[in-house]
Amino acid sequence: MLKKINNKFFLLIVLILFISVKYDFFINTYTLTKSNHQKRMINIYGDCSKEGYGFTKYIYEKYKPEHNLSTINGQPKTYVNTDGFFYNKEKILSNKFKILINYDEDVSKNFKDFEILETKKNCYLIKRIND
Repeated sequence: MLKKINNKFFLLIVLILFISVKYDFFINTYTLTKSNHQKRMINIYGDCSKEGYGFTKYIYEKYKPEHNLSTINGQPKTYVNTDGFFYNKEKILSNKFKILINYDEDVSKNFKDFEILETKKNCYLIKRIND
């Protein structure tokens, strides 16, 4: 009877270890404990790629806008906007500034009434000229 319980316990331990290794439990735990929140967010959502979390975070920290900024992703069918991470319900949405992420098209051609304030790879912060 005792041998049967030991065999079941051994099989359970082997199964748990197999699943842990298969789904990178140990690597994910190490990464979680060694990387800060900011680094992990940029790793997952991209700096100036994917959703552009890093660039958007940089803009919000540098300019400290009084309004919510709209974000346009140049690859909308591939990636979503990160507006939700930075949205403040006590502020209104401003059309004066726009953040462009993964924007490979000609900015000056598509946004004629705007000037470019910040550029990083294919990410831009643009401001409406006539306001």
